[in-house]
Amino acid sequence: MTITEPPIDNTPRVPRGITDSRIANFIAAGSIFYSMGIHRGLWINRHTGPPHVTLSVYSVPDLKEAVGQKFVPVGQHERTYGPSWATYWFKVEVVIPEALNNKQVVLYWDMGCEGMVWSVDGEPLQGLTGGDDQQRHEYIVTNNGKTGTKHTFYIEAACNGMFGVGNASMVPDPNRYYSIKTADLVAPNPPIQALYHDLTIIKGIADDTDRDSARARSAVWVINEIINHFYMDDPAAIQKCRELASAFLSVKNGSPDGQHKITAVGNCHIDTAWLWPYDETKRKIARSWSSQLDLMDRYKDYVFTGSQVQQYEWLQEYYPTVFEKIKQKEKTGQWEIIGGSWVEHGKYKYAKWRIAVPPDGPGVCKSISLPQVLKQSGCDYFFTQKLSWNNINKFPLSTFWWVGIDGTKILAHLTPAETYNASVTVSELVKCSKNHHDLEFSNESLLCYGHGDGGGGPTPAMLERLKRLNDVDGLPICKPGSAISFFEGIAANSKRLQAYHGELYLEFHRGTYTTQALVKQGNRRSEILLRDVEILATTAALLLRKQTKNYPYSYPVDDLERLWKLLCLNQFHDCLPGSAIGLAFKDQHREIISESLVLRDKAQSAIINSHYEIDSTEKDAGDNEGLVVFNTLPWKRTDVIALPVANTAWVRQQYTADGHEYVLGNGRTVRLITNTLIAYTTNDGHFVLENTNLKATFNADGQLLELVDKHTPERQSLVPQGCRGNVLQLYEDVPIYWDAWDVEIYHFQKFKVVEGKANLKASPLVAELQFSQQISEKSEIKQIIRLTCVGERIEFENRVDWHESHQFLKVEFIWDLVSDHATYEVQYGALRRPTHYNTSVDSAKFEVCGHRFADLSESNYGVALINDCKYGYATHGNMQRLSLLRSPKGPDENADMGEHQFSYAIYPHKNHFVGSDVVRHAIEFNVPLSFRVAKGNQLKKGIMLDSLFRIDPPHQVILDTVKPAEDDAGEGNIVILRLYEAYGGRASAKLYSSPLVQIKHLMISNVLEDDTALAINQNSDGSYSLDLHPHQILTLKLITC
Repeated sequence: MTITEPPIDNTPRVPRGITDSRIANFIAAGSIFYSMGIHRGLWINRHTGPPHVTLSVYSVPDLKEAVGQKFVPVGQHERTYGPSWATYWFKVEVVIPEALNNKQVVLYWDMGCEGMVWSVDGEPLQGLTGGDDQQRHEYIVTNNGKTGTKHTFYIEAACNGMFGVGNASMVPDPNRYYSIKTADLVAPNPPIQALYHDLTIIKGIADDTDRDSARARSAVWVINEIINHFYMDDPAAIQKCRELASAFLSVKNGSPDGQHKITAVGNCHIDTAWLWPYDETKRKIARSWSSQLDLMDRYKDYVFTGSQVQQYEWLQEYYPTVFEKIKQKEKTGQWEIIGGSWVEHGKYKYAKWRIAVPPDGPGVCKSISLPQVLKQSGCDYFFTQKLSWNNINKFPLSTFWWVGIDGTKILAHLTPAETYNASVTVSELVKCSKNHHDLEFSNESLLCYGHGDGGGGPTPAMLERLKRLNDVDGLPICKPGSAISFFEGIAANSKRLQAYHGELYLEFHRGTYTTQALVKQGNRRSEILLRDVEILATTAALLLRKQTKNYPYSYPVDDLERLWKLLCLNQFHDCLPGSAIGLAFKDQHREIISESLVLRDKAQSAIINSHYEIDSTEKDAGDNEGLVVFNTLPWKRTDVIALPVANTAWVRQQYTADGHEYVLGNGRTVRLITNTLIAYTTNDGHFVLENTNLKATFNADGQLLELVDKHTPERQSLVPQGCRGNVLQLYEDVPIYWDAWDVEIYHFQKFKVVEGKANLKASPLVAELQFSQQISEKSEIKQIIRLTCVGERIEFENRVDWHESHQFLKVEFIWDLVSDHATYEVQYGALRRPTHYNTSVDSAKFEVCGHRFADLSESNYGVALINDCKYGYATHGNMQRLSLLRSPKGPDENADMGEHQFSYAIYPHKNHFVGSDVVRHAIEFNVPLSFRVAKGNQLKKGIMLDSLFRIDPPHQVILDTVKPAEDDAGEGNIVILRLYEAYGGRASAKLYSSPLVQIKHLMISNVLEDDTALAINQNSDGSYSLDLHPHQILTLKLITC
């Protein structure tokens, strides 16, 4: 029997740190020892310039136009190309040299910017990314080169990098130029490349697992031994190196049941706009997705997932051949479509996929209403990762049931890799296992890999690593797969999972509730106008069905769909939050608002004319002039309004500064008002606004000293003695890094109060206190504090000329109220948040997101702070703050600079919020009456055209949407109503319809407007009984006669 013995090592033992440095130098791409490392051998047979690579150039945006022009010959290093955002087309003519005969031939192209390879037939082939960050330099010219063969193609070069053209603060440089660094023909060196990919895995085990484990120490030995055997030009030596690597990587895990399982899905997060405008995104989509199609042909088990319907629509419009290829790959299972929303993160429109994926929603507190919206949209699962960015508390769960505001639950997963831009490295796999909070219940996680934000997606190197990480001892099992298979797996295999109730509050990017105020104002106004157009156009369509004359009006189906899509696009998570470059915000909502006003006017004209015909028995009204008022809310209203035409003399009581008469309309008459509103100055110089409901006292700075609700005189002043409200405060706003995104917890520690001077203007219909305040040497605010004769709220209209830098303007009110929580409007409901800093979780919510109001209530009384375009609030104790304006300097150095006009209001009310009518007041404040001056028979005296539908009682159940069904084509045969319970309690109400609407059948539907068997029968009084559970969204589908 032969006994083998280990040989003696006659070299000194090398300390671990020295070996680590040796390994790093050998593998590094840019080491001073590059010539001795492995990178030198990855590509061979390099050929530069003519006759093998001949370039010519033409500058024009479109290929069709470019190919018809004369391209100018150019050398690689002859010139620069720019400026920023310019486009150049390169004609590339390749002649295969003898050295590359029968080899795969690759063009290695690096211009430092993004590019796209096109065929001579105008087909997009693959994206290119220059530079060292997320690079994609290689384009395969042919897999089998033949000496002397000529290949011609085009490269579209975009003069911007993967992340735009910004500097360290991400502010765009308009004069950035690029040059061709490399344009070479090369061939891959397969044995060396395979060894390199092996080494990246083995080095990861050495560095990123337990460094003292036997497996990690063995990894160090293997790499060191490979270096000892490595001779670049010796095939036998390279084969020995491969054998050492393969032997190490072939060691498998034990029982797979005990290993953490990772599903790796390729993805390419493309910000629909961020450090680039929309037009550049359209090219990024084609560059990124065409590259993935190419990889699918090379790696048959590769699965890629893509979200954002808007991007698919752009691709179909501008790159139809790529779109058709994606359709084919989707059929084979290599391309997976997920998302559930138009963009990330916008209106849930056409949400037909089972997984909702908002991976990178900066500033988005994942709305507590989303589980219900998603489930009603056909989504079963929810994925995100942004909560890993929390800067105060670690989110406690990875795989869990997320329970929404109404009790709906959805299976959710937050990748423990803490990124959606993974690179398939050992460290990421280890992180998936170590960071997973629920391993004992669900031993699986999802790894989303691929370059992202600026697009790009997975690279060949990532897919090579993934092949090697299927089952390696000491690492989790990692296999390619789809997102849906992962979720179906955890749904089937998980043990009991925790339920997380409430919003998924992101403890980061809180400044995005306020940044780019005009964008947020445009969004709010666009939402309201489109809603009004839908209601009025539906009304017109239904009314005109009863006409005998053929009035030329039809429901604007195509216009509304286009405008809704544009609005959803503008709600992308770097647009609406205000964290993109200035170029991305150019005219964002102007088109929506202007076209919506035209559509509203057309619908109103159709309604007026249809009423005239219906009531044509009336005598000729001659030249009588009056108002036709349109109320799109499902309850009666009385408001003071300014007439749209100047210099009228209807009641002759009060006019605006530019000559528009104020009138009071209650829906039936316009009348004179006497002795209901007074405004005066006290002996001590204070200003008082008073009507039959409220009495408010202000000082000369416009600050609220006293507020008395005359219906509850026992409460005395709602402002505590010695305190003030409507205090404008200017905070220093210097975040740690993310300028447009973040406001930090320490900003409360440094601020100053803005003060000014006021004067009073009193009239029978509207009393106004006007004051101006100098915010700084560069900025000022002019404010009109207004109380109408019938008003139950004090309104504050603001005009600000804003030219600050890293300052944050807020307004503060202090109330004589005690409550440990405040209530904020959220999507389809209201959410309570703490008003104290008891725990770090409470403190982290120092700035929160809300929509039209925030309410602070005791058990029997409260005050709501209402706004018309703001989203940021901070409530602590009895202090309410509304965030008004920020002034970050990156990535848009001019963010929020200029003039702003916005309003907010305070509304004191009886009862706690849940027993109040705050929601109605907030909606009315945001949805003004619209009206038309009419003459003759078009004027029906005293008419206010109310909604076609009303809810009784109107307190809890809000009718939010009235529109034709998506498959109705605007005919009015099928109408959709969407309602919700607004306060958090069970509600019973009755739905009444106008006599103009004859309902044949009414059923409960869902967000997708599907037919169901859930019919609602009509009551004897013609109404329909509705029962809603707390915060339920109810979609009704009615068939008209």
